[in-house]
Amino acid sequence: MTAEYDLVIIGSGAAGVSAATTAVHLGASRIAVVERGPLWGTCVNTGCIPSKFLLTLAGYAYYRGHGHPGVHTESRLDLEEVLTEKNALQESLREKKRDNLFSRLGVELIEGEAKFLSPHALQAGTRKLTSKRFIIATGSSPAIPPVEGIGSVPFMTSSEALSPERIPGTLIIIGGRAQGLEFAQLYAHLGTKVTVLQRSPRILPEEDPEIADLMAGYLAQEGIDILTGVEIRRAKRSGEAVVIVAGIGGEQRTLSADRLLLATGRSPNTRELNVSVAGVNTGKDGAVIVDPTLMTSAPHIWAAGDVTGGPMLETAAKYGGEIAASNALRELKRSYNRALLPHGIFTAPQVASVGMTEESARRAGLQPVSHSISMDSLAKSSIDGDTRGIVKIVTDRGSRRILGVHICAPLATEMIQEGVIAVMRYLTADDLAEIPHIFPTATEALAVCARGLREHTRDRQEG
Repeated sequence: MTAEYDLVIIGSGAAGVSAATTAVHLGASRIAVVERGPLWGTCVNTGCIPSKFLLTLAGYAYYRGHGHPGVHTESRLDLEEVLTEKNALQESLREKKRDNLFSRLGVELIEGEAKFLSPHALQAGTRKLTSKRFIIATGSSPAIPPVEGIGSVPFMTSSEALSPERIPGTLIIIGGRAQGLEFAQLYAHLGTKVTVLQRSPRILPEEDPEIADLMAGYLAQEGIDILTGVEIRRAKRSGEAVVIVAGIGGEQRTLSADRLLLATGRSPNTRELNVSVAGVNTGKDGAVIVDPTLMTSAPHIWAAGDVTGGPMLETAAKYGGEIAASNALRELKRSYNRALLPHGIFTAPQVASVGMTEESARRAGLQPVSHSISMDSLAKSSIDGDTRGIVKIVTDRGSRRILGVHICAPLATEMIQEGVIAVMRYLTADDLAEIPHIFPTATEALAVCARGLREHTRDRQEG
């Protein structure tokens, strides 16, 4: 038996839910979400929800007095109880999402593996579906690097690392970007001796170098060993330990630990979809190729989220799902603008950015002017007992508009939203400097930085 739909969405993660919700609000009558399981994708099950929960609780235990010598707090983290609470939180969110999307909004859930049979037909478990339009939102899975011997050693990916049976005494993490550093600090705060191995010359290579260097220093102060410029040559076992042989600084080194965690990116989930029969092209890594409107090479099929190859963020997936559904149902030709997407790293202090760095602005042919201030200049930082971090604003010399905002601070992921508005609405440093801010707050740092940039620019012009 074949069922006909106005829109079929493959995947129930952030992109799929956003697409389905948007479709309902746009008036689509028959909408189906196909999911092979588990429901709600990476974020709820093995991504941002459980990882940020564990980071928060581990931070409570680690920082104890939170930088105030007059506060004496003894903390003991009960792993079993923490994991039970994490699981309960995830289950609560799953039920809320289910009630909202499938009960309240009336979207139909079809559970089963999806596979295209033709451009307009899809096998979903035991059912056959046809639709005028499809949105592919199948997400991604942890990528396993092609390291000699990696298959012969026990390792964790981000999925297993969120439900450890025990806290290892020592841990090697391969990968020094956002995911690797969040896990490094999480496990370090739980008492593990952590070593991070990063291939590039510095951690967080896409971030502003000043912020990346600051974070490297802060993590080192907490006892995390960070090795950069690392070439992983092979992995092997030595009794119960995992051994990594690597080239570092022109020398071969051997490192061992109780456990190994791979934080080396993610791969788009397209292998089982049979997208070629639907006329959908993919890249070498399996990512679905889309145009700026998120349309694939098939004019009735769109794609959003991790399956398009990046950026692999919940924020990007929700944004992409909305755009894909809008363009599929209303032919609005809205463009997916990566420049407006903020991203955050939930270490302590946090890192958050939006827009261009000085380096990327120069590559784009612009003349960037920047200014940064230290968070220790704010009253709020002293009140909270944590003065770590900086705020940096990058502007264009000619137009003076804000090109990018880059923050390292305890509340960076909250503060960055003001930067998003500044970049999105083409504000100048003068505009940001004139916005009244509540005192004492962390977001006041953006206005202070903008005023400093205004004075810095004025001095340079007069000079």
